[in-house]
Amino acid sequence: MTALPLAPIQGVRSASRTSEIELFSVAGLDGHLREVNEPFAALLGVSTLQAQGRSLLELVHPDDLGAVVGALAALEAGTAEVLLNNRFVQEGGSTVHLEWVARLVPGSDIWWASGRDTTQFHLLLAKTIDLRTGLDLALGQTVAALWELNIGQGLFTWEPQAAAILGLPVDVVPVDVVPKDVLPKDVRALAAAVHPEDSDRLLAAFRTLATRGTVEVEVRVVADTTARHLCLRGKVLDRDRRGRATRAVGLVLDITNDKAMEEQLLLMVMSDALTGVPNRRAFDQALRSEWRRCTRAAQPLSVLMIDIDNFKAFNDTFGHQVGDAALCSVARALSRSLLRAGDVFARFGGEEFAVVLPGIAAEGAVAVADRLVAVARQVNIRQAGGCSLSVSVGLSTWLPGATTRTSSGLLAQADRALYAAKAAGKDRAVAFPCP
Repeated sequence: MTALPLAPIQGVRSASRTSEIELFSVAGLDGHLREVNEPFAALLGVSTLQAQGRSLLELVHPDDLGAVVGALAALEAGTAEVLLNNRFVQEGGSTVHLEWVARLVPGSDIWWASGRDTTQFHLLLAKTIDLRTGLDLALGQTVAALWELNIGQGLFTWEPQAAAILGLPVDVVPVDVVPKDVLPKDVRALAAAVHPEDSDRLLAAFRTLATRGTVEVEVRVVADTTARHLCLRGKVLDRDRRGRATRAVGLVLDITNDKAMEEQLLLMVMSDALTGVPNRRAFDQALRSEWRRCTRAAQPLSVLMIDIDNFKAFNDTFGHQVGDAALCSVARALSRSLLRAGDVFARFGGEEFAVVLPGIAAEGAVAVADRLVAVARQVNIRQAGGCSLSVSVGLSTWLPGATTRTSSGLLAQADRALYAAKAAGKDRAVAFPCP
């Protein structure tokens, strides 16, 4: 069979797949790659010519061959679409993770595939699992970072190894006895050593230890200009005849790496994979949060809906790879033009973006929208020979006393204004209620 170009094949290029990268294009049911594009070839560390004609099974990690063979068999049996998440082996022996979908090209014996590189996600996930396993082992074996509180004597001690783990001087918590009707001096010394914003929370947790029976509090400690995240966890072990707590023990855990992994995973979940700006999930969360806050505080709230004009024609002319580059360029330019830290710019879907402007009334929102329209005109798409794009913007504002009762209603108004901007000739901003 001769190699088939990707573009002419019906259904291969889909405007709804803008969040995905076409990693490899067309292959036969025998598994041999007929047409390979540069992103997939680069991912494997080879050229497109070196990849074309090779069997896909040669590139799959041996442990994942069974799943891929089963998927190819399903396609040959007539299944229209298969979804896989497996590893591929690079030319140098390293592995990459791909999440990809393969679909039959109607009326042919070939299929095309597209997907996304999930290698970093799997690396972060593996590190998180390792950290969680280590934490479970620590809790089961009562590691060196052990503390003990003699509630009756007001004495707080910890093992010397804990100071080294936490990067603190060994004597940061001096052994001392103080009157039992106040917090142990040792705990107050520890509270003075943690981040000022966390010290009150630490003291409050230990004040309620005797009555609650348990304590778990996360704090930050700055040692050698490096912030470390700690978790103090423990429980009351001994009580007197009247049921009063007399002794508690627990662990000091360094959860700095765990926190870092959580933050990176959260960033991945809340970011658009292509443009790097917040995604629809992050936008929806921000809109709901700001709606609750602004309506309670009787402050204005504005929402912008933004659409790149004539983007389908741009994609048809220059191809999806150039279209992806254009999306990234526009997203960067528009997000950088927002002047306040509290504003939220996100990719809403496809070529649409959205903005949450808390505390901004209609006049200010119109000024922001006009600025975004002007900024978009200046974006130069180098991959398209310097071609420029424009955007249409619809905006809506909630004010105290307005009839709009939900954040989704506010968003729907901005969407109606966007359609009005499109109908009026594009490359402009229109505010709801539409003229």
